[in-house]
Amino acid sequence: MSRTRNRHPGVLYIAFLMLAAVCCPILSVPAQTPGTAPISEEPTPAADHTTIERPTTWGEPTEVQLRTYVIDVDAIDSANQRFSASVFLVARWTDHSLKHSGPGPKIMPATSVWTPRLAIVNQQQGWSAFPPYAEVEPDGTVTMRQKVWAWFSQPLDLRDFPFDRQTLQIHVVAAGLLRTEVALVALVEAHGRQSAISETFSLPDFEVLDWKVEPREFLAFKGEAGTAGFIMEIFTQRTPQYYVFKLIVPLCLIVAMSWAPLWIPSSETGARIGIAATAFLTLVAYLFATANLLPRVPYFTRMDRFILLSTLLVFCSLAQTIAVISLRQYLGAARCQSFQKVSRIVYPVLLTLIIYVSFVI
Repeated sequence: MSRTRNRHPGVLYIAFLMLAAVCCPILSVPAQTPGTAPISEEPTPAADHTTIERPTTWGEPTEVQLRTYVIDVDAIDSANQRFSASVFLVARWTDHSLKHSGPGPKIMPATSVWTPRLAIVNQQQGWSAFPPYAEVEPDGTVTMRQKVWAWFSQPLDLRDFPFDRQTLQIHVVAAGLLRTEVALVALVEAHGRQSAISETFSLPDFEVLDWKVEPREFLAFKGEAGTAGFIMEIFTQRTPQYYVFKLIVPLCLIVAMSWAPLWIPSSETGARIGIAATAFLTLVAYLFATANLLPRVPYFTRMDRFILLSTLLVFCSLAQTIAVISLRQYLGAARCQSFQKVSRIVYPVLLTLIIYVSFVI
C-alpha cells in the first residue's frame, strides 16, 4: 500500500496548488471594523455639477449681482440685423457652503461650485478671454468674471434710414432658472464701479445717445414663465452725413440734369433727346453703384422712397421731352415753349416735395 501512494507524488502537489489559489483571495481581504461601511472596489464617481444645490435661504431666490461693461461696439450690420461688441461681465453671489479659513480668495473651477449659468440670449458667435473659474472669498462670496467678443443678433427698424435711431440690446439670462429661483440685480463694486459703457466706440456711422441697465426676464413664448434676466440697452443714432453726400446729393444732381432739355429750344431735337436719355442712363448706373449701400429689408425705407420717386421724376422728364418733340407740329412752337417755361418751375417744386415726403413726413 505504501508503494502505491508514493508512486504518484505529483498528484498531491497539484491538488495543493489548486487549494492555495482558491484560498489566497479570501485571506487577502482586510478585516472590517464593526460599525463601518463595507469597502467598495469600484472607483468613486466624479462630482456632478447638476447635483450641486442652489444656495438659498428658506427657498427664496438666490440673489446674483451682475455688472455689465461694454468696452466697444465695432460695427452695426444693418443688412444682417446684428452688431459686434466687446463686453466685460462680473457676476457675484454668496454661497455659505464655500466658506474657508482664507486668508485670501480661493480659485475654483466653475464646475465645482454652483453657478447661475449665465448666457447672453442674442449672442450668435463669440470668443471668451478668460477660463471658467470662480473666485471664492473666505466669507463665501463667489465672483466670476468673463470678457466676451461676439456678434449679437438685433432686430433693427430701418424705416427711417438713413436718419434712423437704433437700440442695441445685450440680454444676460440665467439659463434654465426662473425668476423665482434667481434674482439678477445690479452690482455696485468698490469705488462705485457699476454697469457702464465706454466713453467712445469705434463705430464710424453711429453716435451713442444714452444707455440703461435693468433686470428684465426673458420670455421665450407668451404665457410661459420667464427666465431670470438682466439687460443693457444702448440707444444710438445714425450719422447721416455719409449717405447725404454719397446718395442724396448725387441723385438730386441727376434729377436736375434731366431738366436740361427744358432750357433747350424745341427745334434742337437731337440735343434734347440725347440729354434726357443720358440722364436716365446715368440714373440706372447710379442705382447699380449704390445698391450695396442700402439695407436689404422687405419694406420701404425713407431712402428707398426717395430713390423711387426721383426715378419716376426723371422718367417723367424723359417722357415729356419725347412728347413735346412728337406733338410740336400739332401744338405749335409757341405753345410748346410756354409749356416748357411752366415745367421749369414745376420740376424743382416736385423735387422739393419729394425730399419733404421722403425725409420729413
